Amino acid sequence: MMILDVENLKDAKITLFLILLNVINFILFNLALPEEYILNFVQINANILYEYEYWRLITSVFLHADVLHLFSNMLALLLFGATIENNQYVSKLEFVLIYFISGIIGNLFTLLLLPTYAVSLGASGAIFGLIGVAFIIVATENRALLPIALLYIAYYIFASFAPGINIWAHIFGLLGGMLIGYIIYSRRKKLRLMY
Repeated sequence: MMILDVENLKDAKITLFLILLNVINFILFNLALPEEYILNFVQINANILYEYEYWRLITSVFLHADVLHLFSNMLALLLFGATIENNQYVSKLEFVLIYFISGIIGNLFTLLLLPTYAVSLGASGAIFGLIGVAFIIVATENRALLPIALLYIAYYIFASFAPGINIWAHIFGLLGGMLIGYIIYSRRKKLRLMY
């Protein structure tokens, strides 16, 4: 079932840890340290391409520009993270892989499709990966909800065209999550048919 309640939160330890990590990073990098420190970890395309600072593809997933950016991403992470983490067909390891791989995919396409002077940060690509997996779960387990799921994704994509939002991280994080979700579910389906 795709409903989040208090009981789900108790079992969503990885999701809660990711939220805590993002909040701590926000306090540390946005409030406690001088601004130049965060610039060592956000995605700056030129630094990745010409200075080989590849860590930025990962560290930028755990940094946010302001309180609204942090709040909206952490709310989405709470909802979709707890839902996916507690799904019986997704292991804890798969959940972690979905989060990281989707975030990295979103950042790689940001690197390819945005100018070299572009600066990007935030957990959106990783969270859109979780949304992609949620869509696959709905499409596989409860097709009656598919039109609602499609509307939901359309809304999120449409909202991604607002100024200052990295549309490429959203779209390719979503597609990465859908692909990973499909692989997980097709494998689970084969195992169910075998047994």
